[in-house]
Amino acid sequence: MRDDRATPPTTLNDRDRHIRFGPFEFDLHTQELCNQGIRIKLAGHPARVLAILLSRPGDLVTRDELQKQLWSEDTFSDYNHGLNAAVNKLREALNDAAVDPKYIETLPRRGYRFIGTLKPVESLPVQPETDPGRPVAIPAPPGNYSARPRRFASLAVAASLVVFLGGIGLLTLTLKDYRTATGASPQKFQQRPIQDESASIGEGLSEKSAPNRMGGSDRNARRVPAIYREASGVAPVPTVRTIISGPGGNAAPQISPDGKRIAFMSDRSGPWQIWVSELDGSNPAQLSFTASAGTPRWSPDGRNIAFDAPSDEGTSIYLVAADGSQPARRLVRGLVPSFSRDGKWIYYASDTDGNFHVWKLPLTGGSPVQMTFNEGFAALESGDGYLYYSKSPQSNPAICRVPVAGGEESCSLAHLRPRTWSSWAVTRDGILFVEDLPDGKSTLTLYGPEKREFRDLISLQTAPVWIGASADGTKAIVNDNAERQISLLENLR
Repeated sequence: MRDDRATPPTTLNDRDRHIRFGPFEFDLHTQELCNQGIRIKLAGHPARVLAILLSRPGDLVTRDELQKQLWSEDTFSDYNHGLNAAVNKLREALNDAAVDPKYIETLPRRGYRFIGTLKPVESLPVQPETDPGRPVAIPAPPGNYSARPRRFASLAVAASLVVFLGGIGLLTLTLKDYRTATGASPQKFQQRPIQDESASIGEGLSEKSAPNRMGGSDRNARRVPAIYREASGVAPVPTVRTIISGPGGNAAPQISPDGKRIAFMSDRSGPWQIWVSELDGSNPAQLSFTASAGTPRWSPDGRNIAFDAPSDEGTSIYLVAADGSQPARRLVRGLVPSFSRDGKWIYYASDTDGNFHVWKLPLTGGSPVQMTFNEGFAALESGDGYLYYSKSPQSNPAICRVPVAGGEESCSLAHLRPRTWSSWAVTRDGILFVEDLPDGKSTLTLYGPEKREFRDLISLQTAPVWIGASADGTKAIVNDNAERQISLLENLR
């Protein structure tokens, strides 16, 4: 069996083998991590992941590459769960976060890269090992200096950081609209520059007035107050409540067509699997028993759930009965499934030619049909005859569309940029999505393509990775950014 340590060449000298970033120093040879001279408890796969990422700073290291370096082939079936656990442990040691990373950036379903700034190394004396979960007393340097965690060593460094952050802030505000600190206030809104619906994604973002597919010409999409009226004239108050929570992972929630159940991913029984429960999270039951499983989607009649999972042919689409009466069966190689509105087709993403494209497979049998030819990833069919999809699995993807019957691709508004390929959903009234905002707030927003309006619905305490919604748009279901809690949002209209 091969040595699974990510050991660098033995020719590294002492300075080359030590890498410093932030308050940390890492020895590529011994794989020891120190925080200002204090050894942090980190070993095994988390330490090896860090060694691999630091050996290629700024580069994407795919999940497959990590798997090949960390596990032998006989443990391949469970590496997804093991890799997720290793990265979580590494982030805990670095005091890092997936939603706003300082060091380890996640590229969803692709891999990771190290984004921290490397510094020249002046090795510090190593203190006894400590557990990353415990507070650490940082020894003060000589002289009249009161040591505080993460305090800068000099005013010059602090000034440089201020200038850098100021520049980043200015650039961010230039690229995106600034929203006031009131978040999703129903009384305040801003207009966003519009992107011609007929423009190709490769043509860039234009703020010039141009005809749109809805008819007419409009320079600005409107932002309107988030007020919906019931027959009584009383505006319902949106609510948020956590329905699933635990020490393990819970992710990718989706509401059933009848609005009474949810499907979601959970690793409570080991590797990620597909589970179903009542709408309030009660009576959970495991549906899939594959090596791993993810991205569940309900069929329109609520009888079946499609999901993706590893197979001998690569990641594949599976179908399982929602009541658990029949085991899952494999359909086709691909990932991120969804159903057509008539339930006759399953959309999925495939990268057989090296780039992801959206395909659809007839459930009654037959050959797959390619839907996109200029890339495409997660696809959702709307009620207006269009198939919407994220342009790529990258962060903040563009949302584009093609007619369900086939035709030319068109791209949505420039500012319809969800956080991830999975943080948006199609409803009867438009597209629900959550975006990254300059003010740090996370707001659930509805984009209505007919009137070309953005309506902020409710502020969220955490930026979700996953969003699901009921067909009528009155309910949504989201994850926290750590993929441990699932929350239900109600009274959205």
